[in-house]
Amino acid sequence: MQMVTKPGSRVIASKPWVWLSKPGPSLLEALVPTVTWVHKLVVSLALVGLITGLARASFYLPDNPVPITLQGFGVLIAGGVLGWRWGLVSILIYYFLGMSGVPVFKDGSGGWAYTSAGVTGGYLIGFIVSTWLVGYLSQRGWNRRSLWTMVFGMLVVYVPGLLWLQFGDYGWPAEGELFSSGMYPYIPGDLVKAMLAATVVGLGWRAVDKRNSG
Repeated sequence: MQMVTKPGSRVIASKPWVWLSKPGPSLLEALVPTVTWVHKLVVSLALVGLITGLARASFYLPDNPVPITLQGFGVLIAGGVLGWRWGLVSILIYYFLGMSGVPVFKDGSGGWAYTSAGVTGGYLIGFIVSTWLVGYLSQRGWNRRSLWTMVFGMLVVYVPGLLWLQFGDYGWPAEGELFSSGMYPYIPGDLVKAMLAATVVGLGWRAVDKRNSG
């Protein structure tokens, strides 16, 4: 399902195999049609800085080593604004900076051990998948369904995160508490982050529509 906006109206056009169709422009490309790869790189680096800053806003639940942070909001924005290619560039830069020891993760953490042997390693991989998915959906007709796009983007983070905890030996969570400790406590906050990201991206597309219909 792909949504096409015409002056004064909104038309929903159905296209077969929309998931395999040629991607449309990202929000950044729609807002600034003359944008170059240099501009995209600058925006990508700016979003790396945003995600790093949001990672500092974290707190822990009792007996839970995985913090609640705001960086998921930045991850969703990266995909929603830059699309899947440059969104992926931004989150990979973030991930590899952290892996190399730059303190970009929560509480100023970083390093190979943190990404490969810590309880949050799977969630970090989930951020990469989430950015790609949000960007992919946004460029294939879901840019007007920002809330669903962002909700899917947040939920997909849990898949590698929970698999990581299930098959790794980290001493947490306790047996039988994978979902109750590693997923359920984070869902309310992640839904709020999804709604905020959907609002920001939705306003961006509304500005594009207004300009195109003017």
